[in-house]
Amino acid sequence: MRLSIRFFLRLTVHFLVSLALLVACISLGLAVVDVLIPEGGARQDNGVILCVAILIAIYVLVSGWYFGLPLIYVIGKIQRLADGIYRDPEKYRSLNTGEGKKIKAPYSLLKELILQLQTLAEALERSERERSRLDELQKEWIAGISHDLKTPLTYIKGYADMLLSPHEWTLREQAEFITEIQTKASHMEELIGDLSLTFRLEGQEMPLQLVKRELVEYVRRIVADVANDPRAAHYYLGFESAVSKVNVPIDEKLLQRSLHNLIINAVLHNPPGTRVQIELLKQASTLAIRIADDGSGMSEETVERLFNKYYRGTTTERYSEGTGLGMAIADSIMRAHKGGIEVTSSEGAGTIVTVTLPLGK
Repeated sequence: MRLSIRFFLRLTVHFLVSLALLVACISLGLAVVDVLIPEGGARQDNGVILCVAILIAIYVLVSGWYFGLPLIYVIGKIQRLADGIYRDPEKYRSLNTGEGKKIKAPYSLLKELILQLQTLAEALERSERERSRLDELQKEWIAGISHDLKTPLTYIKGYADMLLSPHEWTLREQAEFITEIQTKASHMEELIGDLSLTFRLEGQEMPLQLVKRELVEYVRRIVADVANDPRAAHYYLGFESAVSKVNVPIDEKLLQRSLHNLIINAVLHNPPGTRVQIELLKQASTLAIRIADDGSGMSEETVERLFNKYYRGTTTERYSEGTGLGMAIADSIMRAHKGGIEVTSSEGAGTIVTVTLPLGK
């Protein structure tokens, strides 16, 4: 509303000033004609008419240029945006929209509109770059998921073929083959579960089954499960709570999955020997679960993309066996609980992940 008023006032001032200049020019022109043709009569009348006609023609041309030039730019800008062209042609590069947001005349007449269009163009260009990046990331992600599903299938098929072969395997060897088949099948089940869950959460097809649960022992058990995972054998996990008991409405299965993903990530993406400390803190209306490690840390770019659905970044040289959906799932689950996840990290200085949950009534 304020922009509209400012634009109307500017337009009115410019129009009135231009009319005042026209009147002044006509008055001056008449005075000149009176000096050049002092005798009066038809000759002076023709001179007056010619002078006024020339001045009005000049006024129309100048006004058309002054008022029309920014309109031509605006119409062209809208057309370029419709065609997916976000940069101005070279002839418009002189428009200064840098610091100070100064635009030279006559474009200053439509200053607010021009600035809004250029801001929109910048936002659309960023969005286009991000969309292209996500498309590329999605293609890489699909290729990775295909590889992740194909690898355990290859193992399962290979061990099954070996068991069905005429060779007489010992009971121990058969048990090892079956164990490997079961492990690979569980891995495939986890991958498919991640794919299913992320799309169900995104489509809001999974209502939360909220129940009041005592969180201190609940989180302690999750930490113990991660500590007993073979992948965490060479890591140091600790648990502390600033409160002895706290009851929070949660969906037990989904929250367990979210916290497990966050804690196991502190193991999978850090070198052996890393210390991971999990702490519960009760705040005014929320419960904070703080997961801090002294590992490799992450770059600013990784932190920014951490919760992107297709991002499979890692801070180590390890191959990522996950779907790239773990952090996106964890974030969706926490948002479904009306909570959130905050990550602070820097390379070489470890990572702190803070999960917040509303305490409820």
